[in-house]
Parts: sequence; C-alpha cells; structure tokens
Amino acid sequence: MSKLQEKLERISEGNAQPLGFGPAVARTKIAPMLVIASVPARNTELIAIATKEGADALLVSVENLEKDNKSLARIGRDKVDMPWGVSLDTVTRQDIEKLIEIGCDFVIFTPAKTPAEVLTEERIGKVLKIDTSMTDSLARSVNRLQVDAVLISPASGDESNLTVHQLMMFERLAGVTGKHLLAAMPPGLSAAELEIFWGLEVRGLVVDLTVEQPERRLSEVKQAIQKLPTTRKKTKEKMRATLPMHKASAEKSESEEDEEEEP
Repeated sequence: MSKLQEKLERISEGNAQPLGFGPAVARTKIAPMLVIASVPARNTELIAIATKEGADALLVSVENLEKDNKSLARIGRDKVDMPWGVSLDTVTRQDIEKLIEIGCDFVIFTPAKTPAEVLTEERIGKVLKIDTSMTDSLARSVNRLQVDAVLISPASGDESNLTVHQLMMFERLAGVTGKHLLAAMPPGLSAAELEIFWGLEVRGLVVDLTVEQPERRLSEVKQAIQKLPTTRKKTKEKMRATLPMHKASAEKSESEEDEEEEP
C-alpha cells in the first residue's frame, strides 16, 4: 500500500494511529482532507515551499518523463518528508518501473492512452484522473478498476472558478466511482470556500503552487481545512431523496385505498 493511500485510509477511518498501547492512549487529531501540493518537476523552490509549509503530499507535474528524470531522481535522493508522486497523461509499465526505482509513491494518469497492464502493478499507488465530462456509465466502471483513488478536475477550459454547474458535476461523479476522492482546487476558489469540497467527501485537495505568494496560498488552505466541522449532518432533503421509490409508492396507494373506503 502506498503512503498516500495509507493517509487516505486514515482519514476515512476518522482516527489516527494510537501513540502507544491501551484504550486510554491519546490519539492525534487528523485533518479531514489532505493538502497535495502540485509543483513542476524542475522547480526546486516550490518543492522547498511545499515541504516547509507542511503539505501532506507532493504532486510533481511532468511533461516528459525522460527529460524530467534527473529532477525526479533528485527528489528521490533528497527523501522529502512526505509521499510524492507524478502526474502523467500516459504512463507505461516501463515508466512505472523507473518511478518505483527512484522512490515515487504514487502516479496520477488519464485512462485514454494508459495501457491496462499498469493496473496490475501493486508496488505503487495509482490515481485515475477524470474530468467532469465523463458519463455516468464510465464513472461507475471505475469502481471495478484496481486504482486507489480518483482525481476529479474541471473539464478543459473551465478551471478558474467553481461554478454551480461544475459543483453539480462533481456531486454526480463523487457518488458513483466508489474510490477515495481527490479534487483539483480551482485557482479562483478561496480557502474559505473549501467546505464545498468537504461536503462532497473529498479526501484530498490538489493545490497548484504556481501562483503568486504560494506560501500564503498553502498556509491559508491548511488553516481552512483545520477549521472544517468534524461531522456531517444529513439534511431532511437528503433523507427524503434516499427513500426507496417502491416504499413511497406503496404508502401512497394504501392512503388512497383508505380514502376510498371512508363513507
């Protein structure tokens, strides 16, 4: 199991590992979402910022694995104090071997051109990147794939802000994939609005650090996550939405029959 997956599992369970033995041992409080800092492979300054500001994981964007191999190998040698992975449009079995060799913990890839054999590799975490244009039927099929999590990102050309329509698309996909859910945080979304993603049960936020004042951005996001509520309340609307249709229909039929029997 990858270190990233371990962190996601810990959030899902709602408790940190005990710091000793016995029921009275104190448990450390964990944040309800991971902060995954996204940085270019060759930007050592941003990698240092992610480490200094306490990101939970590091996502290295890579355009060409061969060209960025030295930069990735350096990250592996430096042994950054967090799980780190790479984001690639397409990844092969040979790429996976190279990434494992240099210490990469997880890989994020798109499904269109990635060989299916990659899914059988268990020595590295696998995250499937999908966008909000994916159909329901395809999204449901993700549940059967050997991936640890999915990263949902806005459709191309609509990444700056989170619109109501985008939120609807996130909600739709969040309910059918059956995997740990990661989301790319739109640059225009303020840290104060993170409760939107928390309400969708997003386990990790990918925060792009190629912005002005990256230290401030990362710090604000971490602070906002720490302030999120610890429990979710079910609304009456949501409870009504989960009422089985056949049961509701049966109750209605019985009510109509009672009315007909009255003189």
